[in-house]
Amino acid sequence: MNPVYFLKMAHGDAEGFKELAFDYFNDTRRRMTGWLALLESGSFGSLRDDLHRCKGGASLFGLERLVAMIGASEVPSALETRGFDLAAFEAELSAAENAVSAIAESVP
Repeated sequence: MNPVYFLKMAHGDAEGFKELAFDYFNDTRRRMTGWLALLESGSFGSLRDDLHRCKGGASLFGLERLVAMIGASEVPSALETRGFDLAAFEAELSAAENAVSAIAESVP
């Protein structure tokens, strides 16, 4: 996570921006519930589209590792040949949640 970017985008309202970030996290977790089914059914285009939406949100909040992880799946045929490591993504999402909370709480 890029804390400088996060605080810049917060425009002095770190707690409000944290709330928006957690809306993103919750929406992403809701979306994740269907990703395994998309992988197993070979619906790579739908999964790629959903991941791209998540990448946009991650970018907004400065979640650089999530952006990179999702970006690697957007390479042509990446999902088809390598799949998508849902466990690693979930772990990274949890780490991002913790980072956002820590940054928002550290701001006076």
